[in-house]
Amino acid sequence: MRKLLLTQFVLVVLVAVGSYLHGGRWAAQAAVFGGCIAFINTLLLAWRVRNAGQRAERSGSRAALTLYLGAVERFVFTLLAFIVGMGMLKLPPLPMLVAFAAAQLGYWIVAAREGSAAGE
Repeated sequence: MRKLLLTQFVLVVLVAVGSYLHGGRWAAQAAVFGGCIAFINTLLLAWRVRNAGQRAERSGSRAALTLYLGAVERFVFTLLAFIVGMGMLKLPPLPMLVAFAAAQLGYWIVAAREGSAAGE
């Protein structure tokens, strides 16, 4: 989990710096906002997976339900956060979306690193 959050952080900082250089402070703030959406999603996922693991000991179906509800929860949170960022705060959408996507790319980067380390 720490590797993933650190990777996401580095990716979001890179996007935020690039956004600042290209579009100024407002674009950098939008990138940070998009990155925060991804961070919160990662933390929600970790929390739900931990809960599902505890519930799996009692009931497999409850564990599956916990994971399903977690997916719905993350989807709704993400949608509402983008509505707040773009609609209410009027942040520029491109840096926000690019930072969110870059942070999501962190999942693949960490998985690829751990997969290649396991193959050694």
